[in-house]
Amino acid sequence: MNWQEIVIKIAIGVATALIAALGSWVLVKVKTFISTKIKNTKLAELLTGVLGVVESAVKATYQTYVESIKGTDKWDIDAQKTALLNALNMTKAQLSDKVKKQIESMYGNIDVYLTTQIESTLYELKNK
Repeated sequence: MNWQEIVIKIAIGVATALIAALGSWVLVKVKTFISTKIKNTKLAELLTGVLGVVESAVKATYQTYVESIKGTDKWDIDAQKTALLNALNMTKAQLSDKVKKQIESMYGNIDVYLTTQIESTLYELKNK
């Protein structure tokens, strides 16, 4: 075996090791991408579901509470606070503990998050 054959064998060994390392790196990146995509999809579905619950609670509160007193002397700041609290409680009653914990881990205080979503939903419904 001459020195050229030795160099070629070493080069082939190094190239094989590099290809194996690159292949492993690519597989890790693909797995991470897929995992992140699945988590993001599940999270998006969860949040979409929460927003659907919020919208339903806002509409139900309007139908059962607000509509009967809006435009009267009874529709004051306290009645508005009561309507918000009703929508908040109705929303929270429909969410599982797992969903509540997920919201808290992502956004902190669930009441603040849901109140913001309720107010945003009210804005959207009023301005359609």
